[in-house]
Amino acid sequence: MSRKNVSFNILLVLVCWAALIVPAFAQHFQQVKGTLSQVAAGRNEVFGIDSSFHVWRYKATTQSFGKIAGASLVHIAVGGGTLSQLDEVWGVNAAGSPFRFNYSTKSFDQQPNTVLSQITVGVGYQDDCHPYEVWGVDSSQAIFRYNYCTNAFDGLNGILTQVVSGGGDVWGLNSSGQIFHFSFVTQSFAQIQGTLVGIAVGVNDVWGVNGDNEVFRYDPNTNGFPQVFGTVGEIAAGGDGVWSINPANQIFRFDPSSASWVQVSGALSNIAVGSGSGVFGVNASHQVFTFIRP
Repeated sequence: MSRKNVSFNILLVLVCWAALIVPAFAQHFQQVKGTLSQVAAGRNEVFGIDSSFHVWRYKATTQSFGKIAGASLVHIAVGGGTLSQLDEVWGVNAAGSPFRFNYSTKSFDQQPNTVLSQITVGVGYQDDCHPYEVWGVDSSQAIFRYNYCTNAFDGLNGILTQVVSGGGDVWGLNSSGQIFHFSFVTQSFAQIQGTLVGIAVGVNDVWGVNGDNEVFRYDPNTNGFPQVFGTVGEIAAGGDGVWSINPANQIFRFDPSSASWVQVSGALSNIAVGSGSGVFGVNASHQVFTFIRP
């Protein structure tokens, strides 16, 4: 074989190798049309709220957000979608009334007899009355779980200021930052050692942040939260990974293979991690972005 042919073959192999590698710069956050102050993502659905509390739904076909007529919410939660069921979308308005998204009418239906200050949605595995884990807390820190058989929120014992659900699991924090894990066997919350100001539940893991912006990850072997390297202001977890934003609004993605945080270019003040719908974020100017993997 001639030297020319050998050189050509080597070049061809190198080009093929390069095509298999996705360069870091090719993975980036791309701006999406619209302005939002909050965004929430599930398996297939992404919803957001703007600074005037109007509600918007993401349309993947047009890569833009469409306004939901007549909806006004201060908090929104999306999740629980699987191969066999759609995401549930819930929200709370300024008066604390909970609303559930109706796919048939493309509107939010008010749920009576409960006032909430925060709501969360996750997949449910326990029984027919809880195909989704929909939980909330009110201004008195009372805890509620939605019952799909009675179409009402059931009160539970305990006091929490924040409750989160994901992967069929439910966790909460009280006003002192103490950590609690819900047991479906005892139907009660058990305290876990440690204190946090924020907590996020992924598909198979639980993450937290303390008042010093230090990161912690739950270890089921020790039933505790050992510290993980990194400093963040916000953390979010889902089927699309574990992501964080530090106090300077820099973005990081947790790399399980190296057990380290990898910085991603851009700046966000709010981030939402779905379980199939992708990763979305909002910056300080309320511009919306989604993470692109070529």
